[in-house]
Amino acid sequence: MKKLAFLLAVLTVVTIMAVPGFAASGQYYSGYWGVTSNAFIAVDGKVLTLERNPVIIDGRILVAARTTFQVLGVTTEWYPSYGVIEMSKGDKSITMSIGLKVAYTDRSVKYMEAPPILVNGTVMVPIRFVAEAFGENVGWDAKNEIAYIGRQPTEIPSRGGLTNNRTYKVVIDAGHGGTQSGAVYGGIKEKDLNLDIAKRLNGLLIAEGIKTYMTRDNDATVGLYTRSALANNVDADLLVSVHNNAGNSKTTGSMTLYHPDSSKKKGNLTAYEFAKIVQKNLNKTLKSKDMGVIQRPNLAVLRTSNMPAVIAEIGYMTNSAELSKLKTDSYKQQAAEALRDAVLESLEKMYK
Repeated sequence: MKKLAFLLAVLTVVTIMAVPGFAASGQYYSGYWGVTSNAFIAVDGKVLTLERNPVIIDGRILVAARTTFQVLGVTTEWYPSYGVIEMSKGDKSITMSIGLKVAYTDRSVKYMEAPPILVNGTVMVPIRFVAEAFGENVGWDAKNEIAYIGRQPTEIPSRGGLTNNRTYKVVIDAGHGGTQSGAVYGGIKEKDLNLDIAKRLNGLLIAEGIKTYMTRDNDATVGLYTRSALANNVDADLLVSVHNNAGNSKTTGSMTLYHPDSSKKKGNLTAYEFAKIVQKNLNKTLKSKDMGVIQRPNLAVLRTSNMPAVIAEIGYMTNSAELSKLKTDSYKQQAAEALRDAVLESLEKMYK
């Protein structure tokens, strides 16, 4: 603990000279803006399966610290009370602090081009800085979007079954907006929750190389028919409308709405199949109660869209426990990740 206290003191002093940088768009991560990436990560020729997608901040790739570097024999210690990460191997060690571009290594203070961050409980660190600190070389395969430590991998994994010779188009609809607040409970407006999740989903799909369109990206009033018209006009593959539910105070769970008309089909995917995939991923990722997939033939957005379309009801704002989850960044990010996974699975089935 004496060593940790000393390192904390060093990092605190140097913090005065470390000013966070900001970009114009993206997701907010531990004081910095960045975007999620669909880049593969490989160590010694083997592509890893990591618990989190990499994040790019200031052009630098950040990866899950423990699961990436344990392959190299690096031990990672995380001190959440202090926001400090200590990584060590043999006589080499690095000490970093979440959100700071300074590190203590080789008995000296060094500066990084991107800081370590925390994403839904996972410590993410700049891959190049950490690898080189432990004497490893880092490379970038631009063609296959693979960052690798050591040997370059020869086997390239599939990206969720999607091919590179097709432009996939998805319309993301943040329900309500502007003068239409939707449900309001505990001082929280549904329109704001919907937009937050929709924007997160947008970033995730862009990182997957999917062409996206948002019916709104701010607090604007958008007509019901305008939403489906956008999807029809761009000939979208899928339409995802993000909503949250209201009911009695004891009801919790996720549900997915769809139009039963068999003409709401594209390729090999029907609206019903799309709804089932969305519902499955919401329940799996959020651990929410399965409220099922429900036919709603009279809802304008679903009725007037030409492609498979769903309204994803993420959770119940009227349930205090569920609303508490919906208010957190981590839960909204998980909801967006569940919808991303559903979209990828659905597109794969559509064009299989």
